[in-house]
Amino acid sequence: MKRAYTHPISSLDFQDYETLVSLAWREDCPEEDITSVSLFSPEKKAIANLNAREPGILCGTGVLEVLNVLSGNSIQYEFFKKDSDAFAKGETLLKIQGSLIGILRIERILLNFLQYLSGISTRTGEVVSKYGKNGLMILDTRKTLPGYRKLAKYAVYCGGGSNHRLNLSEMAMIKDNHLAMYSSAHEPVGKIQSKFPGRLVEVEIDSLSQLEDVITSGADVILLDNFSIEDTRTAYKILKERAPKIQIEFSGGITPEKLEALSEFSGAGVSMGYLTHTTRFLDLGLDIEQN
Repeated sequence: MKRAYTHPISSLDFQDYETLVSLAWREDCPEEDITSVSLFSPEKKAIANLNAREPGILCGTGVLEVLNVLSGNSIQYEFFKKDSDAFAKGETLLKIQGSLIGILRIERILLNFLQYLSGISTRTGEVVSKYGKNGLMILDTRKTLPGYRKLAKYAVYCGGGSNHRLNLSEMAMIKDNHLAMYSSAHEPVGKIQSKFPGRLVEVEIDSLSQLEDVITSGADVILLDNFSIEDTRTAYKILKERAPKIQIEFSGGITPEKLEALSEFSGAGVSMGYLTHTTRFLDLGLDIEQN
């Protein structure tokens, strides 16, 4: 099964992390860590382990590369798991050695990123493992924290999910507020295809009465928004019979509980803001080894 409508967010590089991590660095310690510099000498060395206090799927390891540069390369580190790897409660995921002050300086920022992104990947993994086997494509949305879009979508991918469009420029999506200005989907679909040939065009509908118009409009994806299960079943059957090349997508407050009812519609996409907008930090802890 494909893992993206356009381009999968299957990897991140230094630059993808740099802006946010640098902002977090300045935010967390604008001058000095007055606790640590008062208690420890700059020469004091330590070892710290990142331990999992619950099972999950790891995501965000690249943040430590940026943090090490910001800290003047004051630490050495080794990850025992990579992004997208599952781990059990009690496993050690990372060992850090070096300046104690340096380790304490990066601790909270490191945990914030790893706990947040691993929380997304873990939640996605839970949903995909239960419902992906039924042939549903579990998709993310643009409901992400400002600035975190690419990182959050990468976390969804690490959890086994699929990526919807990254931004408004990547593919077109004609929603209800667009269609309200037109009597039919044909004209807006045609305008977009003329101005941006080759870009995917998706059209959102909220009733069966719109289906015939959109089928003949030339859209690549049809989004059934807040359809009842009965209307979903009817629309799915019509689309499979009359327009099998059109990608079908479902949306509208989709939670894992609602996925159970949609599991019969193999090959369809299900967009879930749930994956990113209600994320719980995964319980990870950075523990200093005692001397």
